[in-house]
Amino acid sequence: MNNKFYANVQGSVPEAIVACLKKANEIIANDSEVNLIVLYSYTKNNFNTVAQVLGADNVNRMFSQPLRFQEISRPIQCMTERTYNEWQQGANIVICCHMDSKDVQKVDDFHSAKYVLAISWLKDGLSEWAGRWNAECIYGDKMNTESNSYDGLELLRVALKEMDIRMFHYKDFHHPDDENTCKTYIRVIHKYMPEVTSSQIEDLLVTELGWKNGNAIQVGDLLDRLKNGKTFRGGEKTGWLQYFKRWRDNQK
Repeated sequence: MNNKFYANVQGSVPEAIVACLKKANEIIANDSEVNLIVLYSYTKNNFNTVAQVLGADNVNRMFSQPLRFQEISRPIQCMTERTYNEWQQGANIVICCHMDSKDVQKVDDFHSAKYVLAISWLKDGLSEWAGRWNAECIYGDKMNTESNSYDGLELLRVALKEMDIRMFHYKDFHHPDDENTCKTYIRVIHKYMPEVTSSQIEDLLVTELGWKNGNAIQVGDLLDRLKNGKTFRGGEKTGWLQYFKRWRDNQK
């Protein structure tokens, strides 16, 4: 079952909130583990559209406690970036209200966010996030999310899978050897696969290799540094061609 959904709208559209709550009900009907619906955004000032649907007084109360509504099969609570506890107990449906791709991607890392529904503020503003997960459109126009596909995707997949295997299973820079490994692979990718983008790397690390979004961004940032004419310390400086030849040989 898909666990990523979006509403593609421009500005304040109460119907998008309604569509997400309806989808939440559909999810709960098939998943009894869900215990809470979270309406989530940057600050309390970003809940005006929610207030149009559920009432301003109710929204103010939901910042401190969950409320039940007759039409919704689980309690709802309003939370912000500051108040949401990503390690709280239970399985949540998190509805991200008027956020962009980068900030919704952070929610993907939340332990308790079993399902993520996102409502854009700018039309097509969620294309990067939706494309990463092949998210389902539940309101508004379906977005074109094909921009991150390219002919060398399988070769990049081989390279990143090999990099992941060589690491100490932390999938981050926790160990110096892991950081050095990442830097070596990024140097080789930059040299021999110049068409690769940081978002393509991040997407594969997160969706296929199980990396947390924040850790994948660290790897993507290394490539961006090189593409911007900067550099970094660490990583092997020789033998790059052998890496690239091995990836090509192992490509399906």
